[in-house]
Amino acid sequence: MLDYGVDLPIFPLNTVLFPGMMLPLHIFEDRYKIMVKDCLDSDNIFGVVLAKNRQAVTPNVANIFVDDIFAVGTTAHITAVERLKDDRMNLITIGQERFVLKGIRPSQADYLIGTVDPLPLKMSAGNPVINALTGQLRLKVEQYIQQLADASGEEFSAENLPDDPESLAYLAGTALQGPLIDKQQLLAVNSLDQLVTQSVSVLDKENKILAYMLNAYSVHQKIKRLPFIDYSLN
Repeated sequence: MLDYGVDLPIFPLNTVLFPGMMLPLHIFEDRYKIMVKDCLDSDNIFGVVLAKNRQAVTPNVANIFVDDIFAVGTTAHITAVERLKDDRMNLITIGQERFVLKGIRPSQADYLIGTVDPLPLKMSAGNPVINALTGQLRLKVEQYIQQLADASGEEFSAENLPDDPESLAYLAGTALQGPLIDKQQLLAVNSLDQLVTQSVSVLDKENKILAYMLNAYSVHQKIKRLPFIDYSLN
């Protein structure tokens, strides 16, 4: 569990990490090799935040300001390390706890250190509205992932979907192929009912978009060739 005002190594990325979700990473920059070594020597945890611009992912973190990254992120726990040539590494990490950045500073190795507070979701246990919305969310998650599976030719089974609304909503956020800002907004919500409600809304929009794209692709594939036309030579 995170304490208030704790310092964490911070990794700005062009991705959003949700609690309970897996994030594979390839570590090749010298500063992040040092950061991972520091993490492995301590508690195996660093913070992942979404970068707002290119400045946030370039070298020389002394030029990165709080406004260059989103304030709400997720701690990443390193669960597996594959060591490669030149001290490069492949990592498997799992998202754990949400946090909010209170301040950042550069480390000597040119990676960010953030002072963070934990950001737990406000729960609404036993709320019948949540139960009804969770049923809607499950159906929309099933529809969305099934459409992704159809597009890729993969098989999908709904049996492995989580039952609790928080995990289901975070799975939905991870699966989303839409804008990163939609994912970030899901990560940053304050309460469970808001998380489930917003997940249903976003998935409803994305399901319609994906269905339209798949239908358009199917129609395009049925067009084998243009009909014969006597084109003018002019």
